[in-house]
This record gives sequence, C-alpha cells and structure tokens, in this order.
Amino acid sequence: MLIYKLILGAILSVLLVGVILLKDRLEAIINKAPNRWLLIFSFVFRLLPFIVIYIFLGFDARSDVLMFYDSALAAAKGGIVYKDFDTAYSPLFPYITVLPLWIWDSAKAIILEMILFELVILWATVRLTQLSVYNALIYLMLPATFILSVLGGQEDILMWGALVLALLVFKRNQNYLYLGIMLGFGLLVTKALLVLFLPAVFLFVRDKVKFSLGLLLVGIPSLIILFLSVQWGFLSPIQQANDPRLPNIWSILHPITNGLIPLGPKWINWVGLLSILGVGFYFVAQRIKSPLLEFLPQLFLVIYMWLMISQQSSVVNYAYTILMPLIFVWKKAYTPSFWLVLILFNLGVILQAPLWWGMGMIYFHSISDLLVPMHALEYFLEILVVGSLFWFLKNMLFLKK
Repeated sequence: MLIYKLILGAILSVLLVGVILLKDRLEAIINKAPNRWLLIFSFVFRLLPFIVIYIFLGFDARSDVLMFYDSALAAAKGGIVYKDFDTAYSPLFPYITVLPLWIWDSAKAIILEMILFELVILWATVRLTQLSVYNALIYLMLPATFILSVLGGQEDILMWGALVLALLVFKRNQNYLYLGIMLGFGLLVTKALLVLFLPAVFLFVRDKVKFSLGLLLVGIPSLIILFLSVQWGFLSPIQQANDPRLPNIWSILHPITNGLIPLGPKWINWVGLLSILGVGFYFVAQRIKSPLLEFLPQLFLVIYMWLMISQQSSVVNYAYTILMPLIFVWKKAYTPSFWLVLILFNLGVILQAPLWWGMGMIYFHSISDLLVPMHALEYFLEILVVGSLFWFLKNMLFLKK
C-alpha cells in the first residue's frame, strides 16, 4: 500500500504542478461555466476513481471504513450507541452511515457516502467563499485529499462541513441563535473534537446569549437522552485522547530528548487542550473586529492545525479536516513557497501513516532508535508534516494581524 500511495502521490503532484503553472488559462475557461466544471472535476477525481477501484477492479474497503461498517450494522439492528456498540465518533454518526447500507450492503457504500458528503461540502465551500472553482480543482487534485477520500473513506472533513453549513445559514438569516443550533447539530454528527472550536467562537460572537441558547437547545436534550440511555458512556470517544499517536510535537521531541519529554501521560493532554484554547483566544483577540463569515473559517483552520501539532493523540488523517479550508481560506499570495510546502505536506501525510502502520505502530524513545534507516525515514516524515503545519500557521494566520 505504501508503494501504491507513493506512485499516486507522485502522479497527482506532477499533475498539480501543471495545473498551477496553467492557472490563468484554466481559470479563464472554468469561470465561463463554473458549475459544469465543478461537476466534471468531481466526477473525474472522485466518482470515476471510486468506480474503477471498487467496482471494476474489485478492491475491498480498508482501515476505518470497516469500523464504520461494523457500527452501522449494529445501529441498523436497533443497537444503542455507546451501550450496545462502541464508536469513536459522535452519537448520530453511526446512524448516518446506516443510510447507504439499505441500498447496498457493503462497506464500499460508506466510502461512496463519504465521497458524496465531501463533494457537497466542497460545493458549499465554493458558495460560501465565492472563490473560483479553480480552487476546487486544486483541492480535488491534492494527493492527501484524494487518498483520504477515495482510498480511506475518511470522515474528518465533516467537522469543516458543519461549520460551512452553519455559516451559510447565518449568512442568510444573520441570527446567532441559528449559528448555535447548527454547530450544536454538528457536534452530534461529527466528532467530539468539534467542541474545541466552540470556546473561541463564543468569545468572538457579538450576541453570546443567542449563540449559547442555540447550543443549549440542541445540547441539553441530547445530553439528557444520552445519559438516560448510556449514563456516562457517551464520554467514551474522549478517552481516545489518552492513546498516544503520531506525528505531533510530542512524538518528535520524545526520542531526541531520550525520553526526557515524555509521551503518554495524561497531563500532556491537558497541556495540549489548554494550548488549543490559548491559541484560539489569542487569535480572537487579534481579529475581534473581523467579519464573522471571514473570521470563523480562519479560526477553524488555526485551531485544528494547532491541534495536529499539540495533541499527543493526533494522527495525519486529521489533515483531511484542514485541507479544504486551507485552499479556500488562504489570504496571502499563492507563492511558489506555498505550493512547495503544500505538496510536501501532502506527501508527508500520505506516506507517514502506511509506513508507521507497516512497522507495527512503533514509538521511538531514544536517539539510537532513529539510527535504523526505516525509523529515520518515518521520523523525517513526522518532521515534514509538523514543520509544514508550523509554516502555514506562521505565514498565514497565527502571527499575521
């Protein structure tokens, strides 16, 4: 699988460079019929590969999709989430993944569902930002988004989708109550990680009472139902934070300090959590007068980039959360440096995970562990991913007023 991903990544990267070099010519053509081109690009880079890989070639679903499938089957039999079956996701997620199984009882149906969700979110993002469909083409051609979507069937992009949908509703109604309600539903459908975004949003919004009321209108009934059904079992997804993974700043510092900076203690989770809140509050203080529709997508990007860096349980799959907003929220010029870092980041994302899993999800505890060539390669990919995230934060958002 590592070799396949390397080949796919190289091909997509070369094609992407060509699209970047031909930007003016391609954008002029695309802008004449943007909706038609968005449909064409969606088919060529998502639906057609799905048909070829899973229907024509007969490949099976892999990775997290198999867990989605198992929990969906349990939900289809009337099981109660967190009580009759486990899931690492929000309470409604297993019941959403049931839907395509009524038509096609296969884990592949869930991959197709996630691809369709991704394309809807992409359409909504184009509509929200009013940017060219050329940006959508760039997004669809990124090696990481292609592999995480078509080969991985990942769901992390749903958190970005929840925000985009909430902002589209707010854009139409200018009502903070609806903003709170939509983000509350987003918490029920996506991941508990979305909650890390909300404190900074609360600090930023002008009508905090209506925003809070919207969250509570969704949150309180949901918590009552969950507690009556499973008691404290609904907190089980949070326990995922106790499992150290990589890459992140802790997995990078741990071996080069010969274990002086630890990996695994729960207090590191608190350091990560508090730093996420601090980064969010600092960014709000920088841009408190910014328009909400412009600011919240940038805040989302800052929060989840920093989460990937600071949380010891973060994995490269979280890149699927940030790549769409990165393409559509970037406010500086698209310099050669940006494109270079973006492509390197994508290659790091798609290669680190299969290499690490192939080595048995090993952890490096000392400098001597890094002297093994394959260990050194994996560690280099960790540095590449985390270093790219720092570069994006420094140059785009975190330090720029």
